[in-house]
Amino acid sequence: MSERTNRTTVSIYGEEYALKGDLPEEVVVALAHHVDSRMRILASKSPHHLNATRLAVLAALNLAEELFSLQNNHQELTVAMQERWRARRNDADKPSSKEAK
Repeated sequence: MSERTNRTTVSIYGEEYALKGDLPEEVVVALAHHVDSRMRILASKSPHHLNATRLAVLAALNLAEELFSLQNNHQELTVAMQERWRARRNDADKPSSKEAK
């Protein structure tokens, strides 16, 4: 089975990027739009005029922070679900009060 390479051109903060990879074009466009939006939001909030490189680094740091937070939340939810599953399994393994008599 061969991997299909897709080519997509996107615009991020006024610059065109020709990208290729195995993600569907609509996913690449959505990702590029997300990065572009983050950069534009940061630029609008900055009291100084930041160049595109600095905005890209700040956007990357913001996205990394969001990723870490989501990964931490995912880990916490996974642990909580595992604990619930174990508690239910332990409860199911205990004989009921009718069976104990």
